[in-house]
Order: sequence, then structure tokens, then C-alpha cells
Amino acid sequence: MTTAQNLNFEIPGKCPSKKNMWHTGHGRIYADSAVEDYVNLSWGYIYKPGRKPILGPVSLDVCFLMDDKGDLDNKISTICDVLQKCKVIENDRQIRRINARREKVKTKESKTFINLVEVVAIKKFNG
Repeated sequence: MTTAQNLNFEIPGKCPSKKNMWHTGHGRIYADSAVEDYVNLSWGYIYKPGRKPILGPVSLDVCFLMDDKGDLDNKISTICDVLQKCKVIENDRQIRRINARREKVKTKESKTFINLVEVVAIKKFNG
């Protein structure tokens, strides 16, 4: 029987919204560095050398401790990218279920809790 992986991570700081990362100015469109900075910060808390990414379907539970600003769904997008870029999962298409919530705290107390569970199919055999 295969044992499902169950991974927990805690990332300090406020998770930025990926949707709001594009800005215009001086006749061009450019990306805000907040999302990339958050991915780089997350790397130190999530990446583990030698750990192979999960290849099968996963279930994601995420809790954002933050102020009341920003949409929850845009922050989930950032977390999906973080998990992929930090080599926890191979592709964010593997995420089959998402459970997310936001709890209000002061901005300086912001952090994100992530629980990722590999979904393992159990097959019954006759005989």
C-alpha cells in the first residue's frame, strides 16, 4: 500500500495577489515584483533539496492570516504557483480540491499556512 504524502508549510508575510501584479507606466506593461519576491521568500520555507515533486493529484488547504484587503481567489493563484516553483508539485493542474479561508490579523502578523495532501486511490481486489 502506498502512503500518501502530507506536507505542511508556514510562510511569514502577506501573500500578494497574482492577478494584480501587472502595472502600466511610461508606455509599457511591467510586472510588480511582489509576487516574485514572495516566491523567493517561500523557497526558503518550502524547498527541500532531494525531495521529488508529487506527480499525482493533491488536495490543498490554505489559511491566510492577513488584513481585509485583497481577494482570496487571487491569493490562491499565487500559492499554486509557489508550490510548483518550489518543486513540491510538478504542475498546479494536479490540484483537485482547494479549501481556503482568510482570518483577519494585523498586517505585521500576516502569514500563510499550507497543507498539501497527496490523493491516493485505494483499489479493492476480489479474492
